[in-house]
Amino acid sequence: MPISGLVITFASQVEEHSAAIESLHEVPEIEIGNASGSKLAIVVDSADKRRDQQIWNMVRELPGVIDLAVAMVAFDEDNETAERESIRNLE
Repeated sequence: MPISGLVITFASQVEEHSAAIESLHEVPEIEIGNASGSKLAIVVDSADKRRDQQIWNMVRELPGVIDLAVAMVAFDEDNETAERESIRNLE
């Protein structure tokens, strides 16, 4: 499961883009974080990479969005697999 920390940059103050913010709230995989000026932090926790890409594309196409920057990307599967391998090696 990919987890992405992203920063959306709007053309003006975040508060001026209520329609875009409402659209973000409609996507269950998106958690909305702090806003400052024209920037809004979000976390996308999706089931797979394909869905993650669909969400990124949707965000980029929202009205007023001029940039989508990646702050971090992590994959839960890798951590779970690594943990399982560690446990197997201890047995």
